[in-house]
Amino acid sequence: DFPKVVRRALEKYNLEPQLLELELTESVFADESAGAALVRLAQLGVHLALDDFGTGYSSLSYLRQYPIGTVKIDRTFLEEVPQNPSAATLVETIIVMAHALGKRVVAEGIEVPEQLEFLRERRCDFAQGYYLARPLAATAVTELLQARTMATTAVTGSGEIREVG
Repeated sequence: DFPKVVRRALEKYNLEPQLLELELTESVFADESAGAALVRLAQLGVHLALDDFGTGYSSLSYLRQYPIGTVKIDRTFLEEVPQNPSAATLVETIIVMAHALGKRVVAEGIEVPEQLEFLRERRCDFAQGYYLARPLAATAVTELLQARTMATTAVTGSGEIREVG
Protein backbone atom coordinates (compact mmCIF):
# COMPACT_ATOMS: atom_id res chain seq x y z
CA ASP A 1 0.00 0.00 0.00
CA PHE A 2 2.13 2.83 -1.33
CA PRO A 3 0.17 5.69 0.29
CA LYS A 4 0.82 4.14 3.73
CA VAL A 5 4.54 3.85 2.95
CA VAL A 6 4.64 7.51 1.91
CA ARG A 7 2.70 8.60 5.01
CA ARG A 8 5.08 6.69 7.31
CA ALA A 9 8.13 8.18 5.57
CA LEU A 10 6.70 11.70 5.91
CA GLU A 11 6.06 11.11 9.61
CA LYS A 12 9.44 9.47 10.22
CA TYR A 13 11.37 12.36 8.67
CA ASN A 14 8.95 15.05 9.89
CA LEU A 15 8.26 16.33 6.37
CA GLU A 16 5.27 18.39 5.30
CA PRO A 17 3.33 16.43 2.62
CA GLN A 18 2.87 19.49 0.41
CA LEU A 19 6.67 19.65 -0.01
CA LEU A 20 6.67 16.29 -1.76
CA GLU A 21 5.76 15.89 -5.43
CA LEU A 22 5.72 12.40 -6.88
CA GLU A 23 6.23 12.01 -10.62
CA LEU A 24 4.16 9.31 -12.27
CA THR A 25 4.39 8.06 -15.82
CA GLU A 26 1.25 7.34 -17.80
CA SER A 27 1.89 3.60 -17.52
CA VAL A 28 0.82 3.79 -13.84
CA PHE A 29 -2.75 4.27 -15.01
CA ALA A 30 -2.76 0.88 -16.73
CA ASP A 31 -3.21 -0.58 -13.23
CA GLU A 32 -6.83 -0.06 -12.17
CA SER A 33 -5.91 0.04 -8.46
CA ALA A 34 -3.63 3.04 -9.03
CA GLY A 35 -6.51 5.51 -9.07
CA ALA A 36 -7.50 4.88 -5.47
CA ALA A 37 -3.87 5.12 -4.36
CA LEU A 38 -3.46 8.45 -6.16
CA VAL A 39 -6.53 9.82 -4.43
CA ARG A 40 -5.18 8.71 -1.04
CA LEU A 41 -1.80 10.34 -1.77
CA ALA A 42 -3.51 13.59 -2.71
CA GLN A 43 -5.60 13.41 0.47
CA LEU A 44 -2.32 13.23 2.42
CA GLY A 45 -1.36 16.53 0.78
CA VAL A 46 1.28 15.06 -1.56
CA HIS A 47 1.46 16.68 -5.00
CA LEU A 48 1.28 14.47 -8.09
CA ALA A 49 2.92 15.15 -11.45
CA LEU A 50 2.24 13.35 -14.71
CA ASP A 51 5.71 12.86 -16.23
CA ASP A 52 6.49 12.36 -19.92
CA PHE A 53 3.00 13.52 -20.86
CA GLY A 54 1.91 12.29 -24.26
CA THR A 55 4.48 9.53 -24.74
CA GLY A 56 2.76 6.54 -23.16
CA TYR A 57 -0.77 5.40 -22.52
CA SER A 58 -2.13 8.90 -23.01
CA SER A 59 -5.67 9.57 -22.09
CA LEU A 60 -6.86 13.08 -21.47
CA SER A 61 -9.32 11.65 -18.97
CA TYR A 62 -6.40 11.10 -16.55
CA LEU A 63 -6.01 14.85 -16.22
CA ARG A 64 -9.66 15.21 -15.29
CA GLN A 65 -10.17 12.00 -13.36
CA TYR A 66 -7.12 11.93 -11.06
CA PRO A 67 -5.68 14.52 -8.64
CA ILE A 68 -2.73 15.44 -10.84
CA GLY A 69 -1.43 18.95 -10.19
CA THR A 70 1.43 19.11 -12.66
CA VAL A 71 1.84 18.03 -16.27
CA LYS A 72 5.40 17.52 -17.48
CA ILE A 73 5.78 17.88 -21.24
CA ASP A 74 8.26 15.30 -22.49
CA ARG A 75 11.44 16.61 -24.08
CA THR A 76 10.64 14.87 -27.38
CA PHE A 77 7.88 17.44 -27.95
CA LEU A 78 10.33 20.33 -27.44
CA GLU A 79 13.11 19.11 -29.74
CA GLU A 80 11.81 20.97 -32.79
CA VAL A 81 10.29 23.98 -31.00
CA PRO A 82 10.01 26.73 -32.10
CA GLN A 83 11.19 26.13 -35.70
CA ASN A 84 8.64 23.40 -36.52
CA PRO A 85 5.12 24.92 -36.56
CA SER A 86 3.30 21.65 -35.83
CA ALA A 87 5.59 20.86 -32.89
CA ALA A 88 5.10 24.41 -31.58
CA THR A 89 1.32 24.13 -31.91
CA LEU A 90 1.26 20.83 -30.04
CA VAL A 91 3.32 22.20 -27.12
CA GLU A 92 1.23 25.36 -26.98
CA THR A 93 -1.96 23.28 -26.97
CA ILE A 94 -0.71 21.13 -24.07
CA ILE A 95 0.11 24.27 -22.06
CA VAL A 96 -3.28 25.88 -22.72
CA MET A 97 -5.19 22.67 -22.00
CA ALA A 98 -3.31 21.97 -18.75
CA HIS A 99 -3.80 25.55 -17.53
CA ALA A 100 -7.50 25.40 -18.40
CA LEU A 101 -7.74 22.33 -16.16
CA GLY A 102 -5.92 24.12 -13.34
CA LYS A 103 -2.64 22.22 -13.74
CA ARG A 104 0.92 23.56 -13.59
CA VAL A 105 3.13 22.82 -16.59
CA VAL A 106 6.80 21.85 -16.66
CA ALA A 107 8.59 21.64 -20.00
CA GLU A 108 11.48 19.17 -20.01
CA GLY A 109 14.54 19.14 -22.23
CA ILE A 110 15.21 22.84 -22.80
CA GLU A 111 18.50 23.01 -24.70
CA VAL A 112 18.50 26.38 -26.48
CA PRO A 113 17.40 29.91 -25.53
CA GLU A 114 14.75 29.97 -28.28
CA GLN A 115 12.91 27.12 -26.60
CA LEU A 116 12.91 28.95 -23.27
CA GLU A 117 11.65 32.14 -24.91
CA PHE A 118 8.89 30.21 -26.70
CA LEU A 119 7.76 28.74 -23.38
CA ARG A 120 7.97 32.09 -21.60
CA GLU A 121 5.74 33.67 -24.24
CA ARG A 122 3.19 30.90 -23.75
CA ARG A 123 3.29 31.21 -19.96
CA CYS A 124 4.66 27.75 -19.26
CA ASP A 125 5.08 27.55 -15.49
CA PHE A 126 8.50 25.90 -15.28
CA ALA A 127 11.27 24.75 -17.56
CA GLN A 128 14.12 22.33 -17.05
CA GLY A 129 16.93 21.10 -19.23
CA TYR A 130 20.60 21.32 -20.09
CA TYR A 131 20.27 24.93 -21.20
CA LEU A 132 19.38 25.86 -17.61
CA ALA A 133 21.63 23.40 -15.75
CA ARG A 134 23.28 20.03 -16.25
CA PRO A 135 22.43 17.17 -13.86
CA LEU A 136 24.53 17.30 -10.70
CA ALA A 137 25.37 14.93 -7.88
CA ALA A 138 23.61 15.71 -4.60
CA THR A 139 26.83 16.93 -3.00
CA ALA A 140 27.47 19.34 -5.87
CA VAL A 141 23.92 20.71 -5.63
CA THR A 142 24.33 21.21 -1.89
CA GLU A 143 27.60 23.08 -2.40
CA LEU A 144 26.09 25.29 -5.08
CA LEU A 145 23.04 26.09 -3.00
CA GLN A 146 25.18 26.89 0.01
CA ALA A 147 27.29 29.21 -2.13
CA ARG A 148 24.07 30.72 -3.55
CA THR A 149 25.54 30.55 -7.06
CA MET A 150 23.01 28.24 -8.66
CA ALA A 151 19.78 29.76 -9.86
CA THR A 152 16.64 27.95 -10.92
CA THR A 153 14.66 29.64 -13.63
CA ALA A 154 10.91 29.74 -13.28
CA VAL A 155 8.41 31.33 -15.60
CA THR A 156 5.75 33.06 -13.54
CA GLY A 157 2.07 33.20 -14.39
CA SER A 158 2.58 36.68 -15.83
CA GLY A 159 5.17 35.33 -18.26
CA GLU A 160 8.15 36.80 -16.45
CA ILE A 161 11.26 34.71 -16.02
CA ARG A 162 12.57 34.92 -12.48
CA GLU A 163 15.56 33.36 -10.87
CA VAL A 164 15.32 31.82 -7.45
CA GLY A 165 18.71 31.20 -5.95
